[in-house]
Amino acid sequence: MNELLNFWNLIVESNTFNFVVLLLIFAILFKKINLADTIEKIRLDIVNTIENAKKEQENAKNKLADAQKAIEHIDDDIKSRLKEASQRADGISKQISENTEAQVKLIEKNIERVVTAEEKTLSAKMSKKTLKSSVALAQEHIKNMLENNPELHSKYIDESIENLDKV
Repeated sequence: MNELLNFWNLIVESNTFNFVVLLLIFAILFKKINLADTIEKIRLDIVNTIENAKKEQENAKNKLADAQKAIEHIDDDIKSRLKEASQRADGISKQISENTEAQVKLIEKNIERVVTAEEKTLSAKMSKKTLKSSVALAQEHIKNMLENNPELHSKYIDESIENLDKV
C-alpha cells in the first residue's frame, strides 16, 4: 500500500494532473455558464447600442435641421414685429396727444367760465359799492345844499306833498 500512496502523491503533485483537473473544471463551468451565449448576448447588446446611437444621431440631425429652418427667418420676423410695435406706439402716442389737447381745451373753457363768473361777481360787488358810495355822496351833497340854502328845504317839502296828492 505504501507504493500506492507514493504513486498517488506523485500523481497529485505532478503538473499534468493539475492541468487536467483544471481543464475538467473549466469544461464543467463552460457548459453551465454557457459562455458562447453570454458572449453572443453581449455582442447583440453592443450592436443594439450602436444602432440606437445611430438613430439618436439621425434624430439629433433632424432636430438641428428643423431648428435651423425655424431660425432662418427670425431676423425678418423680429424686424417686422419691431416695426408693428413702433407703429402701435406711434398710434397710441398720437391718441394720447389728442386726448391731452382735448382735456387742455376743456380745462381752458372751464377756466374762462370761472373767470367770467368771477368778473361778473366782482363787477356786481363793485357796482353795489359804487352805488352805495354815490348814494352816500348824494346825501351829503343834499344835506350840504339844504344847510347852505334853507329855502330849498321848504321847496322840496312842498314838492313832495304835491307828489303825494297825485298818487
